[in-house]
Amino acid sequence: MIDKRIYLLLCVVLFSGCTFATIRTIEEDRLAKEGFNATNYVTGIWDSDFMPTLSENATEITQLLEEIDADEDAATEDYGNRTSSGPFSFMVQGEAQLLALNRESRVGLGELDLAPFDGEADVFLAIGPVLRGNALRDAVGFIEFNDFTNQVEFAQVSDALKDRVDSDVLGAVDLDGLVGETIQFLGAFTLDDRDEIVIMPVQLEVSQ
Repeated sequence: MIDKRIYLLLCVVLFSGCTFATIRTIEEDRLAKEGFNATNYVTGIWDSDFMPTLSENATEITQLLEEIDADEDAATEDYGNRTSSGPFSFMVQGEAQLLALNRESRVGLGELDLAPFDGEADVFLAIGPVLRGNALRDAVGFIEFNDFTNQVEFAQVSDALKDRVDSDVLGAVDLDGLVGETIQFLGAFTLDDRDEIVIMPVQLEVSQ
């Protein structure tokens, strides 16, 4: 009879030379071979997680701006999110009059007059065609850098979110036809400059 110690030693030697394969489904194997796809990632979270998070947690913008002006540190603690040591981003909703569209550069902006309406622009609306920043990715709080392989994938998610806004939000409305109208919006902004807040919209509609 083989001594138990010798038997265990033989098992260790045998298994030390084995390579254990990770078992994946056919679909998981296909996705692994294709690599990360930011558009597919955004499609997967848009209706299930992204939009509900914004809808349920967006702060009314005039209230938020008042709190930022009163105590920026407290406001960012209560409402802001960020993914690194950079500026905070915020989820917001509100109502405003769209005064004008500025397309002098490719980073187009709409001028928004918040209530009480006085005919002056208080904040701006990103209208493209170039959409800058990472407000959408960073504001929701659940898209974390550590969930991705590298910085490139993390940046691609931000770009894919903006592509979705460009096609499904801005591309679905007649922006020129909204000038002069009171609109309701849902979106996010990054607090880089208090005097030039640019909201990235995920919903736009004329107020009833």
